[in-house]
Amino acid sequence: MIKFKNSVIIKRPLPDVFAFVSNFENLPKWNYYVTEVDKLTEGPVGEGTTYHQTRKTDEQDIQVVEFDHNRLVAIKTLPPERPLQMRFQFEPIDGGTRITDEWKLEAGVPGPFAWLATRKVKSAVSENLTKLKALLEMGHVTLQNGREVNYR
Repeated sequence: MIKFKNSVIIKRPLPDVFAFVSNFENLPKWNYYVTEVDKLTEGPVGEGTTYHQTRKTDEQDIQVVEFDHNRLVAIKTLPPERPLQMRFQFEPIDGGTRITDEWKLEAGVPGPFAWLATRKVKSAVSENLTKLKALLEMGHVTLQNGREVNYR
């Protein structure tokens, strides 16, 4: 199992950051690997909200499994996909918001190679958080694949 945490500080008010990140339809705006996310359930985002995401190489359904407004949102992949859980914790700081993104992923790699896989995935996630920071602070960003994205 791959486990790691990344943090980023975004110079925006916590409610703005939380609202943007907890709406997973925004994921393609800051994660180059995700090309589209569609909400499958009705109503506001909360525990049980389900999405279908299309990535560069596959598709999967994800579900919100924890939701504490302006504090925490966590999602997990739904079967038959490989287990993945992402937890985003939000805390106000002077001049902005700190996001801590914690991952648990069943990578299916043998023990000796797990550290390599962890480094690679953690680095890619950190890069995506950097893109999120740029998008929310500057209003636009160029993703790793060259796609131009605007905040609104």
